[in-house]
Formats: sequence, structure tokens, C-alpha cells
Amino acid sequence: MNKLLSLLLLTGTLFAQANSIFTLNPSVHSAGAGNSGIADLNSKNLFHNPAFAGLESHQETSYVKWLPNLTDDMGYQNLQYTSGMGFSVEVFYFDYGTQTAADIGGIITGEFDSSSLRVGGSYAMELGDWLLGARLNLYNHTFIDDIDIDMNYGVDIGAYKVFGNTSLGLVLKDLGGETKFLDQSTSLPMSLGIGIKQSFGSFSLLSDIKLFEDYSSFGVGGEYLLGEVGNLRLGYYSEPEFNVDYITIGGGINTNVVDISLAYLYNTESFHNETLMLSFGFDF
Repeated sequence: MNKLLSLLLLTGTLFAQANSIFTLNPSVHSAGAGNSGIADLNSKNLFHNPAFAGLESHQETSYVKWLPNLTDDMGYQNLQYTSGMGFSVEVFYFDYGTQTAADIGGIITGEFDSSSLRVGGSYAMELGDWLLGARLNLYNHTFIDDIDIDMNYGVDIGAYKVFGNTSLGLVLKDLGGETKFLDQSTSLPMSLGIGIKQSFGSFSLLSDIKLFEDYSSFGVGGEYLLGEVGNLRLGYYSEPEFNVDYITIGGGINTNVVDISLAYLYNTESFHNETLMLSFGFDF
């Protein structure tokens, strides 16, 4: 049983970082290309840009065992439904695993489970040559049974446009209120994201930059299409202020009904090493 969360709770850092859980990329498709997806027109990249809501009728589920080198029972699932009529729904659930509870004297009193949940609804439309979309997110944390944490909300706004063989994506994420926990409160990690995709036949280059209040992230990647049935992806992702960086490898198989995506995050000197992401998609 992993005791990582219990230690974070005792130091008070878990709550300060809790909302950052929702910045994790649940899109396995984009994870293989350095988490780049703001300008990659695909319903699988809905997390990156709400302008991609309603592109097609698509259902997808993904699972990730997070930080397997640090813990054995932490991970997240993501469910996504896209209607093809302009709207979509997402459910993101992060499980911190079973934790040990102790009193002030350090005496173990039992166990508890902790989790974080995001439910999002998006709508997108065409306006001239632009795709525009917005998403309303509801956030909830459950840390300890007898302590209430207020539900929070956030709004994402996205845009997408094609210029020849170059695509541009813009997104403003997590405009919202504060999450309150006991006598503490923390804001959502609001960010501005810019993505560019350049296509050269079967090969594409992708890049995303995200600017947060106190840090930034960037990802670059490439995708090679294997006809209409699959793709191979390679990329690099970094958060310089936190010394987080890793190589990403991925690919997918797509039939008329079912598609499968895999991604692997790799850095032998990072806790992200050996993180495997898997998703199944269905088109009806």
C-alpha cells in the first residue's frame, strides 16, 4: 500500500497541488507526440482544445497507471463521448489509491481512499474559417471522509484555423473560482496555450506551448500516418521550472469501428519512466 499521499497530507502540500492533477493529459493519442494536440484536429484531442467538440461520433476510454516507479496503486481513467452534432462530454477520475490514516501522535487509525474528479461538457461551432469551442468543467476532490471540499468550476475557450498546410490552435483554460479546503483555498491553474501543426503528406510536425501563472510547458512531436489504418508518434515534453522532461513514443490502429492508442513516457532519470498509457475508441 502506498503511503505517499499520507505524507503529502501531513505536510499540507497535497491540497496546494490538487488542482494541478487536472492538467494531466488524458489523451493517449497526443501523449505519444509530446502531449501536443492544441492544433491537431482530432476528437481524441478534445482535452487540449474544446473547438474539437462535435467533430464526429466517437466514444473513448483510457487508463493510465501513474508514476509506477513511485507507487503501485495510483492512476486515472478518462471517458469521452463526442456526438458529431457539436457537443461532447468528458469524465476524468484520478485515484490516489488506499492511504494510511494516523492521529496527531502518529498512531495508525485506519485507511481511506482519495480521488479527484472532473466532469466537462463542450460545445463547438464553425464561424467563417474558424472552429470555436467552449467547455464548462466541474471539479471535485475527495481526500478524507469527514472533511468537505467545495466543488469548483472552470471554463475553457478554444479556437482552431487552417492556413494552407499549417494549423493554428489557441486555448484559454481553467477560468474559474477557488477550491476551499478547511481554512485554505487554491485557484485553478489557469493557462494560455498555443499549438501549431505543419503537415507534409503523411508526416506532420506538432508543437504546443502552455503558459501558466508560475510555470510553463512545451511539447514537440511528429506523426507518421500508416495509410488510413494506423500511425506512429514520437515526441518530447518538458516543464523547465520543475525539471520535468521525458521522451514520448506512441502509435495507434484505427478501423472503421474500433481504434486503439498506446503511449509510453520514457526518461531513465525521471519518475515518469515506464509510464504506459492505453486507450480504446469506438465510432458508431
